[in-house]
Amino acid sequence: MRVRYLKANTKQAKSQILDELEQTLGYVRKYAIAVMKPKPEHDRPPAKRTRPLQYLEAMPVVQVVWEALDYPCAERLHPVLASTVLQLANHSELKLTPEIMRDLEQISRATLARRIAKWTRPGAKHIPADKRPSAHLRSEIPVERYEWNEGRPGALEIDLVEHNGGSSLGHFAYTLSVVDVVTGYSRRLAVLGRGQAGVKAALERILTEWPYPVWGIHSDNGSEFINGHLVRFTKANGLAFTRSRPYKKNDNAHVEQKNRFLVREVVGYDRYDTPEHAAWLNTVYAWLDVYANACLPMRKVVEKKREGSHVRKKYDIARTPLKRAMEANVVSEDSKQHWAQWAELLNPLQLHRQLVTLLAQGPEGANVTPAPMPAPAPWIEAKGSWSNGTQEAR
Repeated sequence: MRVRYLKANTKQAKSQILDELEQTLGYVRKYAIAVMKPKPEHDRPPAKRTRPLQYLEAMPVVQVVWEALDYPCAERLHPVLASTVLQLANHSELKLTPEIMRDLEQISRATLARRIAKWTRPGAKHIPADKRPSAHLRSEIPVERYEWNEGRPGALEIDLVEHNGGSSLGHFAYTLSVVDVVTGYSRRLAVLGRGQAGVKAALERILTEWPYPVWGIHSDNGSEFINGHLVRFTKANGLAFTRSRPYKKNDNAHVEQKNRFLVREVVGYDRYDTPEHAAWLNTVYAWLDVYANACLPMRKVVEKKREGSHVRKKYDIARTPLKRAMEANVVSEDSKQHWAQWAELLNPLQLHRQLVTLLAQGPEGANVTPAPMPAPAPWIEAKGSWSNGTQEAR
């Protein structure tokens, strides 16, 4: 009947064949039309790949770099792949050949993403689950937030991370986390309790060691920040002090992201409530801050476009926070060369190994003296390194 249908030249002849089909097999009209159409040829199964995989010699090298940079995605790894390989080779972590270097220069980001998708990241990534000051202090501190495209480095977001092990009873440690929303440069410091004077002293210490001038501080509405100590401190040093809207974590989005990535996923959710615990946390952060700021590349949103209910974002090329700060011309010219040489001498894989060792031992582990830290930061010796040059660095 299909042969007859396809040979029919008139609509009437085709309609008669469809009538016969309906009466014989009980098909509805539309289905009868569908089965009378030419039967498609069976698709051939896709041919098996005959071309061998490329870059096989370079993949072990890429895996070492991937580990050294704490398992980043292809978008973050690809821009810094070649430079990190040379950096690790200078520390005798890798052996390079001309063929491997050629492959590393030719491999695309898409190919890198496909290969990385097949590799297993060690350990599970954890996502965090989830006072009131006087009225005159709240009215004195404006409710604002930094724009997503803020372009002036020195705009800091600050926050505290609890280490209570799931119970808020008693005295335990907190991590003061500070991040620049423009460059991504961040620092962490552990303190016992969230006393206002202690938090202010920790913040002052971090700002004293900040590599370039700071002009603003933004916090949530916790009493550890909204208090007279911090208000007087910011006024004395000419810093703009703002706070988030209540219960709006996205007003402090940059530091919240760092809390997950560089605090919770590193030291976890255990309870730390002794001076020894706080000292161990600060040892971890001493290594982590160098590793995160000088070795780990990050991407930054440079364009947002709303399409209906979706917001499409465009990111720039991945760079380390330290490199972003130097490119923004906020680090003094005298210090740029020092910082560049200092960063080149770092061994990212050794820093990663040291962090893994410290975390594996834990605060109750063996008393092992960590390897010596890199050269002292030059801004510690300089004067007027932050707060518009009004504070003498210690």
